[in-house]
Amino acid sequence: MKPFGKVRIERWFLTIAMLAMGALVGGCLKDDNQVYQVAAVRALNAIPGSGQLDVFLGQNKLNFDNEIWQDEEFAYSDTLPYKNAWPNNRVVSIVNPMDYPNAKPIVQKTVNFIPGKFYSLYVVGYDDIEVLATEDDLTHPTEGKAKVRFVHLSPNAPTLDFEVYTGSDGNTLRIDDKAFKETTGFAAVEGDITYTINFIEHDGEALLHTFEFVPEAGMIYTVWVSGLIDNAGDATLAFGHGIISH
Repeated sequence: MKPFGKVRIERWFLTIAMLAMGALVGGCLKDDNQVYQVAAVRALNAIPGSGQLDVFLGQNKLNFDNEIWQDEEFAYSDTLPYKNAWPNNRVVSIVNPMDYPNAKPIVQKTVNFIPGKFYSLYVVGYDDIEVLATEDDLTHPTEGKAKVRFVHLSPNAPTLDFEVYTGSDGNTLRIDDKAFKETTGFAAVEGDITYTINFIEHDGEALLHTFEFVPEAGMIYTVWVSGLIDNAGDATLAFGHGIISH
């Protein structure tokens, strides 16, 4: 499992000057300093067992590194860092590169990107592939805190409850009743202490997955539910979790 690397908010600027595009972009996208505002978007391939995929915003390939001029890995559990995206409605297309040169999108979804906002795209499913988009609240946690949210991305797992427990003071954060493709809001937790995180079947209370996690104070995380409950013993499809550090 490959979690996102740590990316602190201050590394990403919400505005960039695009002088060459001035004639093409409406003035409504300018701020008071006449600088064009953009959104930022990153992506996760959450399709269990998936091979390499390409993800496009309009005609622009999101999994392409302009610095080294080559495609970035985007197979199961691979992630892409935040990248600038022009705002307003953009068509997100997922393409299998094995189908080139006559590839057609596996799935398409129109997503509205608001200037100055951060977004995550999740390519999800197993037999039927979909794109899920979330807005990422990257406001800095209060002193000594971290922020954590959960997103259910296991296509055949039941509805889940998420439990965050620390034995140091006995406090428990519990978020109930999240089905496949549902996301919780961000919750503040104390940073730099060890938590036990449990994925619990909502109907029946069976403990399906558990692990320990030490969130770093000042960081923002998304914990995502991965794999398949019924995976026929294939370890590469095992039910579990991944962690995104924003």
